[in-house]
Amino acid sequence: MSDKVRIAVIGAGRTGAPLIENLIEIPYVDLVGICDKNPDCLGAEIARRYDIFFTEDVSVLAARGDEIDMIIEVTGNSSVKPILKDSFIDQGNKTTMILHDLVARFVLSIATGSNTLLHTYHPDDTGIG
Repeated sequence: MSDKVRIAVIGAGRTGAPLIENLIEIPYVDLVGICDKNPDCLGAEIARRYDIFFTEDVSVLAARGDEIDMIIEVTGNSSVKPILKDSFIDQGNKTTMILHDLVARFVLSIATGSNTLLHTYHPDDTGIG
Protein backbone atom coordinates (compact mmCIF):
# COMPACT_ATOMS: atom_id res chain seq x y z
CA MET A 1 0.00 0.00 0.00
CA SER A 2 1.32 3.42 -0.97
CA ASP A 3 1.89 6.34 1.37
CA LYS A 4 0.38 8.64 -1.26
CA VAL A 5 -2.99 8.83 -2.99
CA ARG A 6 -2.73 9.34 -6.76
CA ILE A 7 -5.45 11.79 -7.74
CA ALA A 8 -6.61 13.28 -11.05
CA VAL A 9 -9.11 16.13 -11.38
CA ILE A 10 -11.49 16.54 -14.30
CA GLY A 11 -12.93 20.03 -14.49
CA ALA A 12 -10.35 22.65 -13.58
CA GLY A 13 -12.47 25.78 -13.39
CA ARG A 14 -14.60 27.25 -10.60
CA THR A 15 -14.70 24.14 -8.43
CA GLY A 16 -11.67 22.24 -9.72
CA ALA A 17 -9.01 24.97 -9.61
CA PRO A 18 -9.40 25.73 -5.87
CA LEU A 19 -9.48 22.00 -5.19
CA ILE A 20 -6.29 21.50 -7.22
CA GLU A 21 -4.57 24.32 -5.35
CA ASN A 22 -5.41 22.64 -2.05
CA LEU A 23 -4.44 19.15 -3.20
CA ILE A 24 -1.00 20.34 -4.30
CA GLU A 25 -0.24 21.36 -0.73
CA ILE A 26 -1.08 17.97 0.81
CA PRO A 27 2.06 15.84 1.20
CA TYR A 28 0.25 12.51 0.87
CA VAL A 29 -1.41 13.48 -2.42
CA ASP A 30 0.26 12.86 -5.77
CA LEU A 31 -1.69 14.93 -8.30
CA VAL A 32 -1.14 12.85 -11.42
CA GLY A 33 -3.44 14.53 -13.93
CA ILE A 34 -5.73 17.43 -14.71
CA CYS A 35 -8.31 17.51 -17.48
CA ASP A 36 -10.40 20.39 -18.76
CA LYS A 37 -11.76 21.23 -22.20
CA ASN A 38 -10.34 24.75 -21.82
CA PRO A 39 -6.53 24.73 -22.19
CA ASP A 40 -6.42 28.28 -20.84
CA CYS A 41 -8.31 27.60 -17.58
CA LEU A 42 -6.71 28.17 -14.19
CA GLY A 43 -6.25 24.43 -13.67
CA ALA A 44 -4.27 24.17 -16.93
CA GLU A 45 -2.07 27.03 -15.77
CA ILE A 46 -1.48 25.23 -12.47
CA ALA A 47 -0.63 22.02 -14.34
CA ARG A 48 1.99 23.86 -16.39
CA ARG A 49 3.43 25.57 -13.31
CA TYR A 50 3.81 22.30 -11.37
CA ASP A 51 4.56 20.03 -14.34
CA ILE A 52 1.39 17.97 -13.87
CA PHE A 53 0.00 15.97 -16.79
CA PHE A 54 -2.80 17.96 -18.51
CA THR A 55 -5.22 16.98 -21.25
CA GLU A 56 -8.36 18.40 -22.80
CA ASP A 57 -9.67 14.89 -23.52
CA VAL A 58 -11.37 12.81 -20.79
CA SER A 59 -10.59 9.61 -22.70
CA VAL A 60 -6.87 10.36 -22.62
CA LEU A 61 -6.95 10.72 -18.85
CA ALA A 62 -9.15 7.64 -18.44
CA ALA A 63 -6.63 5.59 -20.42
CA ARG A 64 -4.15 6.28 -17.61
CA GLY A 65 -6.51 4.70 -15.08
CA ASP A 66 -3.93 2.24 -13.77
CA GLU A 67 -1.88 5.26 -12.60
CA ILE A 68 -4.84 6.87 -10.77
CA ASP A 69 -6.38 5.89 -7.44
CA MET A 70 -9.09 8.54 -7.46
CA ILE A 71 -10.63 10.81 -10.10
CA ILE A 72 -12.47 13.85 -8.83
CA GLU A 73 -14.95 14.81 -11.55
CA VAL A 74 -16.33 18.35 -11.18
CA THR A 75 -17.23 19.35 -14.74
CA GLY A 76 -20.99 19.41 -14.32
CA ASN A 77 -21.18 17.59 -17.66
CA SER A 78 -23.32 14.46 -17.30
CA SER A 79 -21.57 12.71 -20.20
CA VAL A 80 -18.16 12.58 -18.48
CA LYS A 81 -18.76 9.90 -15.83
CA PRO A 82 -20.14 7.35 -18.33
CA ILE A 83 -17.03 7.89 -20.50
CA LEU A 84 -14.84 7.20 -17.48
CA LYS A 85 -16.84 4.16 -16.40
CA ASP A 86 -16.88 2.65 -19.90
CA SER A 87 -13.15 3.20 -20.25
CA PHE A 88 -12.46 1.56 -16.90
CA ILE A 89 -14.66 -1.41 -17.81
CA ASP A 90 -12.77 -1.80 -21.10
CA GLN A 91 -9.44 -1.69 -19.19
CA GLY A 92 -10.61 -4.08 -16.50
CA ASN A 93 -9.94 -1.28 -14.01
CA LYS A 94 -11.93 -2.01 -10.86
CA THR A 95 -9.87 0.11 -8.48
CA THR A 96 -9.99 3.76 -9.60
CA MET A 97 -12.70 5.64 -7.72
CA ILE A 98 -14.78 8.37 -9.39
CA LEU A 99 -15.82 11.13 -7.01
CA HIS A 100 -18.37 13.77 -7.94
CA ASP A 101 -19.13 17.40 -7.04
CA LEU A 102 -20.56 16.83 -3.55
CA VAL A 103 -17.50 14.89 -2.42
CA ALA A 104 -15.18 17.53 -3.88
CA ARG A 105 -17.05 20.34 -2.13
CA PHE A 106 -17.00 18.37 1.12
CA VAL A 107 -13.24 17.81 0.94
CA LEU A 108 -12.57 21.42 -0.07
CA SER A 109 -14.78 22.69 2.75
CA ILE A 110 -12.75 20.67 5.23
CA ALA A 111 -9.43 21.68 3.69
CA THR A 112 -10.27 25.37 3.87
CA GLY A 113 -11.72 25.16 7.37
CA SER A 114 -15.15 26.33 6.22
CA ASN A 115 -18.03 26.07 8.69
CA THR A 116 -20.44 25.50 5.82
CA LEU A 117 -20.44 23.28 2.76
CA LEU A 118 -19.13 25.19 -0.24
CA HIS A 119 -21.60 26.25 -2.93
CA THR A 120 -22.14 24.01 -5.93
CA TYR A 121 -21.92 25.23 -9.50
CA HIS A 122 -23.37 21.91 -10.64
CA PRO A 123 -26.58 21.21 -8.71
CA ASP A 124 -27.62 18.45 -11.13
CA ASP A 125 -24.47 16.42 -10.44
CA THR A 126 -26.00 13.92 -8.03
CA GLY A 127 -24.04 10.71 -8.37
CA ILE A 128 -21.56 8.67 -10.31
CA GLY A 129 -23.49 8.75 -13.57
